[in-house]
This record gives sequence, C-alpha cells and structure tokens, in this order.
Amino acid sequence: MFSYCWIILFAPIAGFTILSWYGNRMSRERVGMFGCATVGLSFLVTLVALSELLLDAEKQKGAVSTLYNWVTAGSFSLNLSILIDPLSVFMLLIVTGVGFVIHVYSIGYMREDPEYSRFFAYMNLFIFSMSVLVMAADFFFLIVGWALVGLASYLLIGFWKEKTSAVLAARKAFVMNVIGDVGMIIAAFMIFDHLGTLNFLDVFTLAGEAFRPNDDAILLITLFLLVGAFAKSAQIPLHTWLPDAMEGPTPVSALIHAATMVTAGVYLVARCHVLYELAPYTMYLIATVGVVTAIFAGSMGMVQYDIKRVIAYSTMSQLGYMFLAAGVGMYSIAMFHLMTHAFFKALLFLGAGSVIHGSNDEQDIRQMGGLRQAMPITHITFLIGSLALAGFPLTSGFFSKEAIIINAYHSDMGNIVFWAIAVLGAAMTGFYIFRVYFYTFVGQPRTSVHAHESPPIMTAPLVLLAFFSLTVGFGGYMVDDFLATYFGMHMPHPDDPVFETIGVGAGLVGIAAAIVFYMTGKDRLEFIKQMLAPVYDLLFHKYYIDEIYDYLIVKPTRATGAFMEEKVERDGIDMAVDQVGTQVREVSRVISLWQSGKVRTYAFNMIVGVVIILMFVVFQ
Repeated sequence: MFSYCWIILFAPIAGFTILSWYGNRMSRERVGMFGCATVGLSFLVTLVALSELLLDAEKQKGAVSTLYNWVTAGSFSLNLSILIDPLSVFMLLIVTGVGFVIHVYSIGYMREDPEYSRFFAYMNLFIFSMSVLVMAADFFFLIVGWALVGLASYLLIGFWKEKTSAVLAARKAFVMNVIGDVGMIIAAFMIFDHLGTLNFLDVFTLAGEAFRPNDDAILLITLFLLVGAFAKSAQIPLHTWLPDAMEGPTPVSALIHAATMVTAGVYLVARCHVLYELAPYTMYLIATVGVVTAIFAGSMGMVQYDIKRVIAYSTMSQLGYMFLAAGVGMYSIAMFHLMTHAFFKALLFLGAGSVIHGSNDEQDIRQMGGLRQAMPITHITFLIGSLALAGFPLTSGFFSKEAIIINAYHSDMGNIVFWAIAVLGAAMTGFYIFRVYFYTFVGQPRTSVHAHESPPIMTAPLVLLAFFSLTVGFGGYMVDDFLATYFGMHMPHPDDPVFETIGVGAGLVGIAAAIVFYMTGKDRLEFIKQMLAPVYDLLFHKYYIDEIYDYLIVKPTRATGAFMEEKVERDGIDMAVDQVGTQVREVSRVISLWQSGKVRTYAFNMIVGVVIILMFVVFQ
C-alpha cells in the first residue's frame, strides 16, 4: 500500500545526483526542464496518493510503507519507512506543488547565472529533504530530514558564494538550525527512553498511558521538540537568521518561506499534537510565542526598505499566527493558514523577484516607484498577493487569518489577550505590505533605470499563484474534512459578528493608514518619524537583537576561544609537548658527554670507577 509514493523521494534526489554530476555537460534548457520535471513527477504522484485517500476513507487512518529493515537490536527495530496519511499528503501537495511552480519561475530568473545547473541541483535537494521530513514514519528519519533541510538551506542561501554577506547569512542560518537539531535529538532520546520506540504510530498510541498531563517528562519532551520547531520556523528568540536569508536568490527565498523550510515547525507541532495535548503548559507557550512573534516581526516590517526583507518579516509574523492557532488547539486552522500562506507568500516573493529582475537587481523600495505601467502583470499579481496577506475580504488570507483571530478568543485555550494582539498584528500586516506596494508600484519613478516586465516563464507562475491566492480560501471546509481524520476534530466556526467585524476591519485600517501616509501625507509621515525617532530607530535596527546576541554570545565565545587558544593550547598543551622534547634533548646531551669516542677518557673513567668500588669495599 502506497509503495509507489517512494517515487516522491526518488525523483528529486535523482535530479540532484544527475545535475550535480552531469549538469555542466547539459544545455541550460535541459537542466531547467530536468530540474522541473523531477519535482513535477513528485507532485503528480502526490496527487495520485491524494485521490486514493479521498476515495478510500479507511486509508485515511494512515499507512506505513517500508522499503527495508535498517537496524535491529533486540526488541528495537528501525525501518526505512514512509508514512502516508492526510497530514503528510497535505504537506506534500504544498511542498511539491508550490515547489514545482518556483522551479519553473527559476528557469527565467536564473537564466544568466553561470552556476545554473548547481542551482537546480540544490533546489532538487531541498525538495527531497523536505519530503523526507514530511514523509518520515518515525522521529529518527524526521530528524534526518530536519538536518538535510538545514544543509540544503545553507547551500542555497550561500549560493552566491562570492558575496561575503551571503556566506555569513548561510552560516548564521545553519548555526541557528543546528540549535534546533540538538533539541530534536534530545527529545527523541527521551521519547525512546520512556516508550521504547520512535515510530510515530506507536509513540502516539502509547503516550496517553505513559505520561500524565503536564508531568515533567512530557513537558521536557514537548519543550525540546519546540526548540526545533522555533528554530526552523524563525520564532522568538531563534528568529534572527530568517531576514538575513534574503541574501540568496529570490526563488530560494520563496521556496524557504512559502513551501518548505519555515513551515516545518508548524508541521512538527501538528504531527505531534497528541504529545502537545498532554502538555497544556507547552501549548500556552506556543500560543504566546506565536502571537508575540506576529507583532514583533510585523513592527519591524513596517520600517524596512529592502523589499525582500519586508516580506521575510511578514513570513515570521504569519508563522506566528500559525503557532497561535496550534497553541490554542486549532490544528486544522493552522494548517489551513499554512496552505493559503504558501500561495500568497510565494506570489509576493516571486513578484518581488520580478521587480528586482526588471529593475537591474535593485531591492530598495525607495529607488522604485511607478512600476505598474512598466510591469503590469507583476503589478496586478503583487497587488493580489498583498490583499491576500492583509486579509482583504474574499481573498484566501481573509478566510484563514480570520479563522485564527476569532478562535484566538473563542477556543477553549483562547483569551482576550491573544485575540487583541492578533488583531493588532492584522493591522500591522495591512500597513507594511501596502507600504511596499505604494513605494514600488505607485507614484513617479524615483530612478533613471528603465524597468521592464519579466518574461512569460516568470509571469506565468505569478498568474497561477495569484489565481490560487484568490480562490483556495473557499476550500477551507474541504481542508477541514480532509484533516479531521488525523486531528480527530473539525474546525470550529464561532458566530461572533462583532469580533469578526473588528478582525476584518483591522486589516482594512492598516491598508487605509498606508494610503494616508504614503499617498497623501508624506509630510506628516516625516513629522511622525521625527517625533517618534527613538521608536523608529529601535524598529529599524530590529530591536538591536543581533547586537545583543553579538555582545552576550558571539563576543564572549570568541574571547573564550582566543583565551583557550593562547593560554590552554599554546601555553598549556603545546608547551607541555615541547617540554617533553626539550627535556629528552637535555638529558641526551648530558649522557652524550660519556660517549666522546676517546679511548683515554674511557680508560680514565674505568680507573675512577674501580677506585670508587674498592673504596666502597674497603671502608664498608
């Protein structure tokens, strides 16, 4: 059963292998087609698995397909297996579907890059890694996929290795994610210690009997798993790598933010919801960190000028909403927003890439303006993505975000504080994304660069993503029905017209504020900047978190390393080793005086020795 789903893994890893070995010998057209075809094949197989689940309700309970037994030790067995169930297929649709669209877009965006084949090889590796993570049937291979995603992100963020900033950003992302990997490994060891297995189905079956709610063991396990989730999904305090990840090519940003890497943390919480429901304290922590991250990232996005960086902070903020939903027990809603977000966030990043491509690699929105005439397709699709992100009525983001906001109050674990902060975040979202829109597409051009529309190979994916950004929100009920088998519950639909109106109005207020400040009131905007200069500087410098980490962690670590190198390694270990050689040499030099090679010296020594022996015998 579902044995054909192994093709989902084999196709992209085959693409990575072939493009790595033979890509330089292939034409650019063949490289692009081959790289896209492998991901497209994975998507088609995922559609087949989806149809099988929909047609057979019995299979929705989940099935494991084992390739072979990898390790057996006593009663412990570790199989190379994949788990096919509604949650994994739902994630695979996003990973392979949106990933395929981004691959197609990359054919045009990366056409002139000298490392064209290497780029597509890394992109295929990314899709393979994320697929391993999603399809893993146990915690061991989940961690393998988790680490592979970190490796792939390192390779892609630092793809332009001649740029120092890109290399540093890749290293930063890798280090942050390794912190998460350590948390995952510790959690896996604790799970095995308490349950004797790492298999998902067995762990979730045994957990209810092995752990009492909020006992120390389950709290530690869920917290260590959460370290991995927060690191991968860039939540406070492990968030600083994500904005810097914009140093990679724009399709990489879209792939990381929309379809793969950063959504892994939300998937992890959803996959392990049985464990988290035994730890309500941890769930409150998830919701709290999520809602704080939502406004924390949103506030920074309001003052940034790099078009990709603003969208990156938007990703952090929207992930915060997903964690808020998961933290209050609304897992289906979290996954629903993950799906809608995948479409409109991919659209926004690829739209930004189209703007950058058509503006001679310019990313500062202050150097743009008036692009709606020069780039009509990019303009209208970016506008659709912006409306969806802001939760404009009847767009996809409207349905999923409003479901989160209303349930932040009405769910069993919700409260008025979560709801109020979520509403504030919605207003921020409308403001910062339309700030980018007005700076980029409206008004007069602020540069002499002659912008131009991107080629059809880039605009066609934008149109497709714009269509889904407008329509997938109407499929919320289908998503709920599909995932209800796994989560054991349906999405609630509270009837609260007042709170619903406030939630919708918040996004509209944010859009209206952007219109007021950036279309009609630039003088007032400058006045407000001057009046709130300390706050503006705080937000512009990202709350000085990087500087704080540098002062508290990086510099002490470097100083400790320098001290260890100087005092311990050089003056300690190296000196001790050198002294051994020095003492042997000195002893050898003294001994060598007795081996002069002169016969009379030897005779004299013999006589002295005989005299000493005789004196000892006589006087004893």
